[in-house]
Amino acid sequence: MKSKSLSGKKLTALLIGALMCVAGLAAWGYQLAAGMQVTNMRNSFTWGLYMGSFEFFIAMASGGLLAFSIAYLWNVEQLKPFTKIAAIGSLAAVVASGVAIFEDLGMPFHALYMLLTPNVGSPLFWDVIILTLFVVVSVIAVLLTVLPDTKKHLHDRGYRMNAEENCRRFSLIAFPMAFLVNIVTSFMFATQNTREWWHSALIPVNACAEATAVGLSFTILLCVIMAKHETFVEYSDGIRLMARIAAAAIAAYIVMSFIEIIPLAWSGTQESQHLLHLIFHTYGLLFWLEILLPLVAMILFLVGGGLGKELVAVASVLVIVGIFIQRMMLLLPAFNSIPLTLPVAGKLWTFPIAVGTFTEGQDVFVRFWNYVPSLIEWIAGILPAGLIVFVMAGAAILFRLLPEEA
Repeated sequence: MKSKSLSGKKLTALLIGALMCVAGLAAWGYQLAAGMQVTNMRNSFTWGLYMGSFEFFIAMASGGLLAFSIAYLWNVEQLKPFTKIAAIGSLAAVVASGVAIFEDLGMPFHALYMLLTPNVGSPLFWDVIILTLFVVVSVIAVLLTVLPDTKKHLHDRGYRMNAEENCRRFSLIAFPMAFLVNIVTSFMFATQNTREWWHSALIPVNACAEATAVGLSFTILLCVIMAKHETFVEYSDGIRLMARIAAAAIAAYIVMSFIEIIPLAWSGTQESQHLLHLIFHTYGLLFWLEILLPLVAMILFLVGGGLGKELVAVASVLVIVGIFIQRMMLLLPAFNSIPLTLPVAGKLWTFPIAVGTFTEGQDVFVRFWNYVPSLIEWIAGILPAGLIVFVMAGAAILFRLLPEEA
């Protein structure tokens, strides 16, 4: 009876994921037909929810490969039962990031020009290369963890021992890849010297800390959702290890977030003061949420040695929400700190930028764009998240993800 109940939950999750994907596809189809003007992005604000989601899902994908690598490189037995969930979660998240970036393209087929006429001097070209490699590495990690538990190999002790050794060897590739994908992707921002909020050598370093924090929190959340109470208790040391590593990464992320602020305040230029006003006043609530939510989770991860499933899940969700806000905050102050300025009568005058659309009663040129994702953007943005739900639910139905399962 209990087994039927669990199967019912998995099928329900699969259905929810499928419905999310259908709704997202419908919204995306409408966007393709009507044009990008149905979003709230404009010439003055060219990256929004989709690009933020792209960065966010890449960070989430890193956690699975990290958990996989840590389990086998350091032979952490309490973590090995969760490596299948971690590897599949990593693959689902990186595919979701690819979907998010395609949604950001008004004409998705233009992506073919990346292959036909590649610009090796562009960070975007190398981002595509590293993402493709990350997908390949994630697929191999999934195969290495899933195949030993198939019917053909389940009782083949020799095969299973060889598979574990192969996982250890492959972790030498997977471990650096988890960081490399975030470093390369963050260069899309760090190399843009016209955007003061992005142009920092610290962005790629902080991206690694954020990815470790949110990626491991995502992996912990998946394990908590899928594991029975008894399994959670039995292998709690593995969960606790991931939580402590995530807590250390959160501490590094918070410190580096404030270090990035110091040069802005120190320079004292009008441009820097305007950017600080955007960060602490215009978007002040979001800034403090991106700091405080992970901070609370860090405290729970560190002091809650005997945390129950519910509290671990809450802490993981706090990190996920906090880092998602951070990804959006990477965009909001940057685009509204327009680089074309001129000092006039002791004050900073910003050259207005054409919006790109004409709407009656709305300015054609603006110095600030109050970006909030439109309804179509939110619904289309459900597609990558729905894909993760669908893949994880399907994997739970098809594969033996935990030792407790027959």
